[in-house]
This record gives sequence, C-alpha cells and structure tokens, in this order.
Amino acid sequence: MRTPAYPFLDLDANAMITAGDQRTWNGLLSKMDRLMFDGRGQLSIVHIGGSHVQADMWTMELRHRLQTVVPGVRAARGFIFPFTMARTNNPYWYHPEYTGRWTSVKNTVRNDASELGLAGYSVTTTDTLSELKVSFRGEAYDGYVFDRVKVLHAMDSSFAVEAWSTDTDAVITKRTDRLRGFTEFTYDALTDTLRLRFVRTDSTQKHFTLYGILLETDDPGFVYHAIGVNGASTSSYLRCQRFSEDLALLRPDLVVFSIGINDAHDTEFDAQRFKENYRQLIDNARKADPDVAVLLTTNTDSYLKRRTPNPNASRVRDVMRELSAEKGCAVWDTFGVMGGLGSIARWQDAGMAQRDRIHLTRAGYTVLGDLLFSALMTNYGDHVRATYQP
Repeated sequence: MRTPAYPFLDLDANAMITAGDQRTWNGLLSKMDRLMFDGRGQLSIVHIGGSHVQADMWTMELRHRLQTVVPGVRAARGFIFPFTMARTNNPYWYHPEYTGRWTSVKNTVRNDASELGLAGYSVTTTDTLSELKVSFRGEAYDGYVFDRVKVLHAMDSSFAVEAWSTDTDAVITKRTDRLRGFTEFTYDALTDTLRLRFVRTDSTQKHFTLYGILLETDDPGFVYHAIGVNGASTSSYLRCQRFSEDLALLRPDLVVFSIGINDAHDTEFDAQRFKENYRQLIDNARKADPDVAVLLTTNTDSYLKRRTPNPNASRVRDVMRELSAEKGCAVWDTFGVMGGLGSIARWQDAGMAQRDRIHLTRAGYTVLGDLLFSALMTNYGDHVRATYQP
C-alpha cells in the first residue's frame, strides 16, 4: 500500500475516527469481507461535496485504488452527470457530447425553488429533438462497460427518452418508473458508449429535465459515485428535494460527505448552524437506507483571499467529531493529515495546491485520494485481525 511521504503531512492523523454507535460502520466492514475474500457482491460508495468532488480527481483516485484492490474485480462506473450541458467543468474521465439548447439549475442558487435531485444540478431543453452521447477516456480508465442505464428525469411534461446503439443487432428494452423518477434501459450485451435521444412525441409535452444518469452492471466490485457541485455548502444540498429518493437508487453502503469548505469561507459562518445542517444531511442519507455507513471528511486547509489561513477549518473539525459521537459516523481528518493550519501553503510549494490556496492540483488530489484509501484499508485491516485471528 503506497502512502505519500512529504515532511508536512501528519501521517499519525491518517486514521478513521469512530465514536458513539459503530454498528453501521462495522456493518460496512463486514460487507467488505465478502468482496475482499470471495470477489463477490458490490459495495456502493457515494461521495458528496463541492468543487473538490465535481472535478472528480480526488474521487477518481479513490475509485481507481478501490477498483483495483481485488484483482479482476472492478464493477460499473455508477452515477454521472453531463456537466457540459450545464456549461460547467466536466470530469475529464467521461466525455459528454450533445445537441440542442439546454438551460441549467444548480443547488447553490438560493432563490430558485426548482426541483433538484442528488446531483445538485439539472438541465432542461424545450427543443423537439436533442441527443446525448457519453464515452470514456483517460489513462486511469481502459473503458467502462454497462448493460443497464437509469436516466433520472422529471416526469411532468417530459419528452420521451430513448436509448440507441450503432450496433443494429443490439436489443434494448425500456421501462419507466414514474414513482421513483427514472427511465431504465436494459441492453442484451455490454456496451461502452451511451447514446440517448430526447424526443417530443406529443404537443402537450413542453420540456425535458434531466437529473442524472446511472450506469450499472451486476459485476462485483466497488462502485464509486462522485456527486459534486462547485460552490456548494451544506444548505445547498438541503435544497435538493429528491436527495433521499435519488440516493436510494444508488443502493449506498457508504456515504462520504466532504461538504464544508464553502460554509467555512462564509463571513457569517456559524458552527451550530453548520452542525444542524449536517445532522439533517445525515438523516437524509439514512432515509435512503437506515443502515448506511457515513464518513465525514474534515475540510482541507485553505486561506482566506489567499492571504490568511482560515481558522474555521478547526471549528468544522470539532463539529464533525461531535457528530461522530452523536450520529455514529466515522471521521477522516483531512485538515489534520494535510498538516493543519497554514499547511496548504506548503502543498502549494510542492506543486500540489493551486494559487488560490483553496483547490489542489491533480497531483494534490491524487495524494489526498491515496491518503484516504490508506486510512480506509488500515481500518479494514484492523477489522480483519480483530474478527478472524484466533
């Protein structure tokens, strides 16, 4: 297991902190046994955050490490959102190409009450015919395949959505679940490229609103879903009315919350309000599954306006440690592992943080992913030794 070695890291802090009722966390570790020992079953991880997650560099490294920890076992890509349709940065690893005119809504807009799902974004078109193609790329991926797709979308005044293939022999079956808000396509063979059409079939249909796409197989492995919205705070995700319903579709075993950097940069940051928001987010995750394990990651170190270390990072950490005891969550102390207050300046000097002293470079996010992977696997190793050693 590779653990990054830099003098400014506090590797003694690179551990899972668990307090209070550990039943759900221990349940997660037990689920990992079947996959790690026998190569059977899927383990679904949903990682939710702001811009640290939307770019899918931190989460890409975690996905890659987990999906290669058991030889020959990788599972599906999971949840994606075509961010280019919302005119914002899309993860490099999958490439959406689309036609038509689309407008977008995101959960950071406080005075917009439009319905949103787990993704925190939606895109809408009124064009009579639009298309979307999604393919995979990048050295970390040699191509994901899937044979089942759930298209999450609004059911009011929605156009017909159709999946198609360049293979004229392909058989694709369709069903729509209006109650749970998705149209599902099942393919008779694995495919690596998604092609969708959004078609007005009736004059009464006014628009089509897309909330996200779930790419699935029944193959065993870790499915690592990245849910990120640039600028999102805890209150942003509380505006997502379909958060719990959409999360349930991902059948989560672990929800990782990495929300807080934008809260902490608010000049009116209130630790008690932040804590109450997080309580509600944890409750919303457990509405999707009462037995889901929850991991809170503390804030990365950051500067205020590039000049002053942000002291609110310590207050965020204190809140998360309190929630660990109160709500039975695990905590990974990102802030402490990075080196504590002011450490991002040293990350910047090492080429691992950007000039804004908030965001990391790809190299920095890779290190962060390796550190969290190491902490998780060390915790799992402790579980194995305690459970199976005579």
